[in-house]
Amino acid sequence: MTDTTAQGGPTQPPVTLPTGPGDLSVDALQFSLARSAFDDRRFTDAVAALEPLVTRHPDDRAARELLARSYFSAAMLAKAETQARDLVRRSPSDAYAHLLLSRCLERQSRPSEARGHRVMAHVLGAD
Repeated sequence: MTDTTAQGGPTQPPVTLPTGPGDLSVDALQFSLARSAFDDRRFTDAVAALEPLVTRHPDDRAARELLARSYFSAAMLAKAETQARDLVRRSPSDAYAHLLLSRCLERQSRPSEARGHRVMAHVLGAD
């Protein structure tokens, strides 16, 4: 079970990035800066920090999820959809990934495609 942030999205520690206070590598610092930019609603700054990070660490779920959320919040919906689909593909039982994908599709006026993911998110426990 994941916790949720004040913005409603799940919080998950990075899978491959160092997270301890003594482990501040360049990538961990970059992730931290991206998280701060997202929290400050500077979504395009978060995208700029996260794109190379996800390229270097394609299996890092936290970085990919934050990138998808940043794209969505910056209204880069096609890119958000691509990342959300990848999250669903990698973890089909992740309720938030299905919810994010449904929101991307809904904002692109594709409710029939979104419906299945919305239902799956609900079944899996997303709000």
